[in-house]
Amino acid sequence: MTRLDELGEKAIVSDLIELFDPDGAHNLGDDCAVVDLGRDYLLVTTDIINRKTHIPEGAGSRDVGWHIAAINLSDIAAMGGQPLGMLFAFGLRGDAPVSDLTEISEGIRECCSNYAIPVLGGDTKESDVLTISGTAIGTVPKSEILWRKGAKPGDIIAMTGVLGKPMEWFRAKDPHKAQFLLRVVPRIREGRILAQSQAVTSCIDMSDGLSTSLHHLAKAGGVGLEVDFNRLLFAQGLSLEEKEHALHLGGDYELLFTVSPDRAEHVFNADFGTSPITQVGEVTEDTGVFILKDGATSQLPDKGYEHFGGSA
Repeated sequence: MTRLDELGEKAIVSDLIELFDPDGAHNLGDDCAVVDLGRDYLLVTTDIINRKTHIPEGAGSRDVGWHIAAINLSDIAAMGGQPLGMLFAFGLRGDAPVSDLTEISEGIRECCSNYAIPVLGGDTKESDVLTISGTAIGTVPKSEILWRKGAKPGDIIAMTGVLGKPMEWFRAKDPHKAQFLLRVVPRIREGRILAQSQAVTSCIDMSDGLSTSLHHLAKAGGVGLEVDFNRLLFAQGLSLEEKEHALHLGGDYELLFTVSPDRAEHVFNADFGTSPITQVGEVTEDTGVFILKDGATSQLPDKGYEHFGGSA
C-alpha cells in the first residue's frame, strides 16, 4: 500500500483535484476557492498549522496566532481580493495552560485588527497536538480577479518585497528569532492595487518558495518563466549560499506575478508605499522554469517546501 510520504503533497493535491473537480469547472488548485456571486466572486481559503510541522520550539504564542491569520489572508491577497472575515478552529491539549490559548488568540486578534478584519467564529476541540485551522473569506470584482493561469510570452515577471526573511531563523533556529518565520505580512493592499491595474496576467503567493511558485505559474499558463538572479531582492545580510537556498526556502508569502507589457506602467508607476515591486524576469514561449546567473541560463528545479516529502 502506497504511503502519503511516498507521494508528496503535490501529487496528493493533484489526485484530490482530479477526484473533486475532474472537468476543472470549479478551478480547484488556485490560492482560493471561488464562488460566483454575480458581479463579484466570493473567495474562500483555509490553511492549517500544528505544533510538530509549523511552530518552532520556543516560539511566542502571539506570533503563532498572527501566523495562522496572516497566511490565510495572504491567499486572499494573491487573488486580488478584499477580506471580509475569518474563522478559526483550535485543537488543544487538555493539560495546556489557558494562557496559551489566550496568547494565540491575542495574536490572531492583533493581525485581524491590523487589517480591519473581523473574526466571525470558529470551534475548539481537544487534541494531542496543538493544531489551528484558519479560514478566510473575501470578495473580488469579476473583472479584477487574479488567477494563477494567464501568463503570456513577453509578460514581465515581478514580485513584492524581498526573499529570504525566514533565513534569519533557519540560520540558528533561535526561538528569539521565530518572528522572522511567523510574522508574515499579507500583501492585501498590494494585491488590490495589482487587481485594479488590469495589467496583471497571473499571480500567486510565495508560501512554498520562489522556485515552486514559478513552476505553478508556468504549468498553469502553459508557458516558460525565466528570472534573473541578479535582479532578485533578498533580505539584508544573506550570503550567496543563503540567497541560493532562499530560492527554494519558502515562508516569504510575497506576491509573484506577471504583467502585460502593454499596461506595465499601471503597475510599476503605482504607489505601493514601502513595499518594493521588482521586475525579476520574463515569460517565454519555451515551457519550463529557468534562471539567469553569471551570464548563463539553467533550469531552476522545483525544490520548494513540500509536506509529506520534506523541504529543500
